[in-house]
Amino acid sequence: MNKIEIFSSDGRFKKFEKLIKKTAGRILKILNKSGVSVEIYLINGRRMRFLNKKFRGKDKATTILSFEEPRNFIYPPFTRKRGIKPASKFKRIGEIYLKFPITNYPINYLLIHGLLHLLGYSHQKKSDRIRMEARENWVIRELDN
Repeated sequence: MNKIEIFSSDGRFKKFEKLIKKTAGRILKILNKSGVSVEIYLINGRRMRFLNKKFRGKDKATTILSFEEPRNFIYPPFTRKRGIKPASKFKRIGEIYLKFPITNYPINYLLIHGLLHLLGYSHQKKSDRIRMEARENWVIRELDN
């Protein structure tokens, strides 16, 4: 089981939340991942442009941004004595930001691409790009079954 949380910055995007959550869950299952937590944010082009400029230095909106959870991130200790909830049983892998409305790319491809980034795939080098594209294509075929 995985934990997938969807957050919409605009009420118009809420109608996509169930589909995105279900599809992300299926993708993680195909990738044989369980016990992970991911947050997916549905945002407009203006917010996407802001994030892309702030974190990537590119002054334009993109369709998707993925932010992998830092590997050595130190979470504060939680104890029941202090009345604070214990840490989650899920391993947090990161956040995905999707620009809505999406017109040029199918949502399945964007979710696959973003989740693979959170799981350590990249496309900086040619060999990495080939590996990631092969994995994307495999997941797309599995989703269609």
